[in-house]
Amino acid sequence: MKTAPFSLRTLLPSRRAIPLWLAVSFLLMPQARAEIEVAPFAGFRMGGEFTVNDRDTDEKDTLEFKDSEAFGVVVNVDLDEAGKQAELYFGRQETTASTSDRLLTEDSYSVDFTIYQLQFGGLYFPGRKNTGAFVSGVLGVTRLEPKPSGLDDHHRASIALGGGYKLALTDNLLARFDLRG
Repeated sequence: MKTAPFSLRTLLPSRRAIPLWLAVSFLLMPQARAEIEVAPFAGFRMGGEFTVNDRDTDEKDTLEFKDSEAFGVVVNVDLDEAGKQAELYFGRQETTASTSDRLLTEDSYSVDFTIYQLQFGGLYFPGRKNTGAFVSGVLGVTRLEPKPSGLDDHHRASIALGGGYKLALTDNLLARFDLRG
């Protein structure tokens, strides 16, 4: 009786079958209760406006930020009490701020900014589960970083309240829908 030589290739799926094999394995994994959730996000932030005072002339002007996309990551950690999670939020947005007066620079009416947010807070799920509808509250620091090198970076305290919904797609995968303000 002749036996075929042992090969590691006989144990592994073909290259074309690997994505399917991984997807099926992921869906059939035993349910594990995750205590930590890591969620990269992409979204859209609506701009806003606020009043700016010129230190030298004491003139006031309105600074308007354009709507633009935002990217980042959210990390949630289950707390001992059911339906509550701690949250760490980091977001990045590139936008343009414009003014009707030449307050920012002598040669332009607008300046490009990168806005960074680092916030800590929590989520509360009224159903005492870690999926479904939730309310959120975070506070932290926002960094405004103008693109022209002659302008200063600014750090400001920030707070956000919001709500959303976490939808369980599988035992190991969630979709998160979130609004903050």
